[in-house]
Amino acid sequence: MLIDDAIEAAKHAGKLFLARPVAFWTGEPRVFLMCQPLRCAIETGKANDDEKVRERWATLEAAISHFIEGGLITEDLIKQLKPQNYEHWELRSRKPRPSLRVFGRFAKPDVFVGTHVDRRDRLGGMWSPEFEHEKLVCEEHWRAAGLPDTFSDPPDFRYESYITENAARKLEIPK
Repeated sequence: MLIDDAIEAAKHAGKLFLARPVAFWTGEPRVFLMCQPLRCAIETGKANDDEKVRERWATLEAAISHFIEGGLITEDLIKQLKPQNYEHWELRSRKPRPSLRVFGRFAKPDVFVGTHVDRRDRLGGMWSPEFEHEKLVCEEHWRAAGLPDTFSDPPDFRYESYITENAARKLEIPK
């Protein structure tokens, strides 16, 4: 099954949901899809009684919107996790603390599927059992949505192959 057909089938079955930019008048050069766990977490977070918690989730929603609207993307916002050949990515919403991490994968260039989210303070350090477990959870949600293989750009895994415009792994400041 082609990835576009699989995405449409998952949306029709209620397994994937299209995220929209916060500002309705902006363009949408990229696509951000959410698996059910991510969508539920965002809705629950936005409805929380605690203003600081609502702010954290609003900040995450703004980061997702920035991606959709074609804003400048670097590893400060979306980073490919190691080892690269497994195609795990994280969208990093760092403020307010504790920060949030959305795990996901690229279905094709400029189409990111966020599978689930967790607070960074629960994940331990990079390569910790908790962090590695979330990568496996990401794969489970991907499969549960009925999606085939992820988009991949081996052997170089060029950042610009995944996010094709207005993106760079690192910002270079001219000397």
